[in-house]
Amino acid sequence: MIFIQLNVTNKKEEPLLARTIVTATLEFEKATPSYAEVTSLLATSLKSDEKLVAIRHIYNSFGDKKAEVIAYVYSDEAKKQLIEPKIKEKAAKAEKK
Repeated sequence: MIFIQLNVTNKKEEPLLARTIVTATLEFEKATPSYAEVTSLLATSLKSDEKLVAIRHIYNSFGDKKAEVIAYVYSDEAKKQLIEPKIKEKAAKAEKK
């Protein structure tokens, strides 16, 4: 089992965009955790659905087993779909060739 600890350091409400900016510190043993791992950790920590969490940045220091995470937690999925940038799929690029 890999040890990962997440501590929420700051929360700021953004009512116009129906989201909360969350800043957290992340401590880990091996490599920097993936966005999917951090999303699930943050969702369980904030008692929210994983579909409503969007990780904006994971800033880590070279050689240090710590990172700073900036994420958005949306109030509903429709707002997230409207605001968040769309993820381009690799399959769509392959079809165009």
